[in-house]
Amino acid sequence: MRISKLIIALMAFSSFAAWAESYTVSLAYEVAVKDMTLPSYSAGTISFKECDECERRTIRVTSDTRYVLNKVDVTLADFRIAVNSIANKNTNIATVIHHLEADVVIEVNVVK
Repeated sequence: MRISKLIIALMAFSSFAAWAESYTVSLAYEVAVKDMTLPSYSAGTISFKECDECERRTIRVTSDTRYVLNKVDVTLADFRIAVNSIANKNTNIATVIHHLEADVVIEVNVVK
């Protein structure tokens, strides 16, 4: 009986220790396509607003940033063409994933 209580206590403590060491690596922002300005080149910046009243955020992109259109990786040039051709930019949503430690966008995702 004592051994099972000890095991349960150790498991609870190890779970708490693992939880206490966790931290946020990336944040995902969901933004209307109309509120997003794509970079002109691979080492530029992307800017967006999360809501009409929110302040505009500007975050760096790199040549490693992924541009995903309908679950398929595409080039920045193809992504820009596809996003610019979206008929209703008010209702289409983009997901922008920001790596906090590196302070860069690692992925931009749009489903048309």
